Amino acid sequence: MLHHHTVLDSVALTYQPVWNRRRQLAAVRLNVLTVHHESVDAQHLMQNLGGDWPAAAPLLILSFTSAALLEQALNTEPVHHTWIEVPGAWFTTPEGMARLAVAIRRGHQLLRHAPLADVRREVIAPLDVRSLLCPSAEEALEALRSRPVDGASPVVRRTPIVPGQLYEGVCSHALATHCLDEAEAWGLAGWPEDDVLHTWRHQPMACDASVIAQIRQAIDRDSSLDQIERFVRQDPVLAYRLLLLVNSAAYGLKHEIDSLRHAIMMLGFTALGAWLSTQLPGSDTDAALHPIRYAQVMRARLAQHLLDPSSEENLRAEVYLAALFAQLDRLEQQPLGDLLNKLPLSGRIYDALLRQDGPYHPLLDIARAQGEFDRPHQLPSICEQHDMGLEVVNRGLIRMLATSRDHGGAPEPAHRA
Repeated sequence: MLHHHTVLDSVALTYQPVWNRRRQLAAVRLNVLTVHHESVDAQHLMQNLGGDWPAAAPLLILSFTSAALLEQALNTEPVHHTWIEVPGAWFTTPEGMARLAVAIRRGHQLLRHAPLADVRREVIAPLDVRSLLCPSAEEALEALRSRPVDGASPVVRRTPIVPGQLYEGVCSHALATHCLDEAEAWGLAGWPEDDVLHTWRHQPMACDASVIAQIRQAIDRDSSLDQIERFVRQDPVLAYRLLLLVNSAAYGLKHEIDSLRHAIMMLGFTALGAWLSTQLPGSDTDAALHPIRYAQVMRARLAQHLLDPSSEENLRAEVYLAALFAQLDRLEQQPLGDLLNKLPLSGRIYDALLRQDGPYHPLLDIARAQGEFDRPHQLPSICEQHDMGLEVVNRGLIRMLATSRDHGGAPEPAHRA
């Protein structure tokens, strides 16, 4: 019997956050791998991906692995707030340029994807498009050497980093800082997590000062429990410390508490506010940690969105917590088992995180795989292994990304007078 695939059942989607100068989520790259070619037409796919894309959501950048699908996409009606990534080679031939000029007239926003070396000699970008550029190791070094040294007068070495563009493959925190703060890049695809965390290796991570500020403001405004819980869930370290607190000897509880909502209710807003004041002095204001925390929040929200939308709230909350704590060991510099064993979490959370087993493991495993932008090929087999359809998984990802701006991100910085 022939199985008719829907368009979202016929592609594998993986994502990569793009961070702006404020270290906030500016855009999301979506890698589109065609699994069943006969069931995918670009018009349909574009509508499914970006058709209802909220204006408040991060920009959507579509990266097609199939050149045929990319060509089709350029011939369809454009979708709001959506850019299409185009290989740099297309900009180098007259035929390619003619095709791209037509797409731009049609209203498409294009993003040229090229090695930095290919565009450095340009005076102006062809068709005036923005580019996503990958610096070589030599160019990265050259960029770092162009940075002013503290106290010294700035050296007038030119950086190879072109302002206003996007960059990928930036593995060092120093280069990320240079691109965003000194060379005025538009954004960075991915974040040098390992290098940033390396500088924190001798101390456990502190709570996020901006999340503490958000929660305290919410308490002052008499916000709902839902709103306050949503803020607490933005910071894995804060969530962990809060559960440690309510389960400590100080509270002498008869029943241990394993949900954030229950912990907040147990404490009450006044006591929560008072405890946050004690966390504030040692809290962390390093903006470079925000993309790391927020990437974990995105993954936790994705795991939750992979559940059936009609799932009970406490099941959703438990899945979220499991996924939020999945990389707690990287933040706290301690083995995950040691950290989790201090909390009275449900057996399902321990199974998922420490044994890669149990009912939540498939959700966490798929959410992890969807976050591996360069490896969409592995997604279909992982979904099959966990008996989840690509359509369900792709819909969960689109729902998470479309609402990712509503869920935190640090508050707007106060303007310095």
